[in-house]
Amino acid sequence: MTELDWSSLKPEKVVRNDLGECSMFYVSLSGLGDFLIFHFRGRVDYVKVMRPFPGKWDCLNALYNPSGLFAYDLGRGPFLEVIRKKMEAIGVAEGL
Repeated sequence: MTELDWSSLKPEKVVRNDLGECSMFYVSLSGLGDFLIFHFRGRVDYVKVMRPFPGKWDCLNALYNPSGLFAYDLGRGPFLEVIRKKMEAIGVAEGL
């Protein structure tokens, strides 16, 4: 299981909320803005990276929301770096 240590990304703000089926992180990064990170644990840990959306922020709504990108921890390097690349890809798609 992967523990997410956000200090390497130097966030302005991190708020964690354990939702039972997953953990939700509200992460604010300078230059990239605010993100919701839903961390799911299982045989393979994965996250869904997305912008804050209207409505209830829970695990099921995150999975069914069509926006956002998934990242899987396959043990091929630092998982937070993969998450950061997804955040940057969302920023590029939005023209940031």
